[in-house]
Amino acid sequence: MRQNKNIKQFYIFITVRVKNKKITIKNKKIMATGFKLRKEEYTTLGDFIKVSFERDLATITARYPKLNEAYKNQFVAKLEEVKSLESGLMLTEEQKNATKSLYQEVDVVNKELNFLSSYCKDADISTEAVTDLKKALAKGNVEGAVLKIESVKQFINANAAALIEEGMATDFADTLGNHKTSLSTKNTLQNNTMNAHKTLTSNNKEKYNDLYAYITKIMRSGKLVFATSNIKDEYTISKVISRMRANQ
Repeated sequence: MRQNKNIKQFYIFITVRVKNKKITIKNKKIMATGFKLRKEEYTTLGDFIKVSFERDLATITARYPKLNEAYKNQFVAKLEEVKSLESGLMLTEEQKNATKSLYQEVDVVNKELNFLSSYCKDADISTEAVTDLKKALAKGNVEGAVLKIESVKQFINANAAALIEEGMATDFADTLGNHKTSLSTKNTLQNNTMNAHKTLTSNNKEKYNDLYAYITKIMRSGKLVFATSNIKDEYTISKVISRMRANQ
């Protein structure tokens, strides 16, 4: 049987024990090297297909009567409906920005805490409170870190004289308090945005699936109709996605 050139074969070697003897089995797997379409690409792909489908409508309808003018109008209407949701999907970018800003500040705080640890060691003072805060930040536990910042502030105030003598800024505790407020605000924004995005995706999933159903039906039919023509590429999803991404 002729192997599809778009299919990649690879082997996994599995070692098992049978009656206290190790046996290695070569297990052949088949993996398709297809193109995974991202949700944010649905409307762009739809626009590409729309141009070809409108141009070739009569030819395709001759072979597939249901893919007629009415079907094209339904497809375009669904495409426009999903496009109208794109402004809502900008939440994805908002989420990225919120996360980026949050962890940029986490990095700033962590670097300042490195200096505080150094001052503590030079002053022969325990770094336990600082270390606990740094661990929370390293784990991305911003809620926990915000709570621990208050403990570190109290620790700083209790040992201010010795720490300032080693080089700590006199307003270090206040600066840390400002970071606490900022981190808490950014963390809340990130959580709210992520929750809103999940809700948006869930609510619109059916509409995206409907659009993709139109796209795949048109492409499958067009690919058969133009099987012996260069136009076939315009109905081959891997070809269209490659062309689409090249233009981005």
